Amino acid sequence: MKTFEELCQENYSRIYKYIFSMTGSKESTEDLIQEVFMVAYEKGETFLQHEKPVAFLYKTARNMSLTHLKNLKRQRISSMEYLSENIPKEDTDLCETLLMELDRKIDETAYTGEVIANLNANQHNLYKQRYIDGKSIKEIASEQGVSETAMRMRLVRLRREIQSIIKKLKLGEK
Repeated sequence: MKTFEELCQENYSRIYKYIFSMTGSKESTEDLIQEVFMVAYEKGETFLQHEKPVAFLYKTARNMSLTHLKNLKRQRISSMEYLSENIPKEDTDLCETLLMELDRKIDETAYTGEVIANLNANQHNLYKQRYIDGKSIKEIASEQGVSETAMRMRLVRLRREIQSIIKKLKLGEK
């Protein structure tokens, strides 16, 4: 009867290759092979007296690898569901979604009148269309006969102008 150390030394590289062929990941293989030999070690004499201890190692490696792969698949599906839940259903334009999120952080009711009074006619019209009428970037761009990219840039410049006006008026200070 061979000792545990002898069985480990003789079979380590073969079991490693076997697990790697299933996972394709060096990190996962290293973790799993440690677990396989830990299970065998914990079995103690039962493992050593097993009719085919090498077969036990392979079967344990197979089961642990399959469980690992199932868990990875479950994690991927779970993260994909999370991502798909957080993608807006009606408006898939990520840039517009991010811009809207930034806009929500502005408490415009506190100083809208003063800020709008400092905008020129074009800026005031763009502000009204986007933030009061709630039109999408696509709608405004279409109405004004410009590309959506150009309209996004105009809105970015409008935000910067509003921030500049707020700083000049010192409305952000209490």
